[in-house]
Amino acid sequence: MGFMIRRYPPRSMKTWYGYRTFSSTINKQTWDEANQYAAYVSRIMGCILIPFGLLAGIVFKTQSDIFLYVTVSPVIFCALLLTGLTEWHLLQVFDEDGERRNK
Repeated sequence: MGFMIRRYPPRSMKTWYGYRTFSSTINKQTWDEANQYAAYVSRIMGCILIPFGLLAGIVFKTQSDIFLYVTVSPVIFCALLLTGLTEWHLLQVFDEDGERRNK
């Protein structure tokens, strides 16, 4: 996702993909900032999850319930972390009206 959004950023809020939450759809600036930041964070998380998944595939010889929990739990955790970090970033950069804060 991160590489796709970096290479083909969503041009408007009406596209079928992109980081879409209430705070990211306030205006064009929040939309662009949220998608740029979410793409950056998801690339970092992908670089962590891919080796983790490969290692799990090597360690577990068969697909079991433990394998399911070990492989799916980090993905869910990273998705929640991605949302939390991006929302926190938007709160740091923009006020509640979508205006950029002065640093």
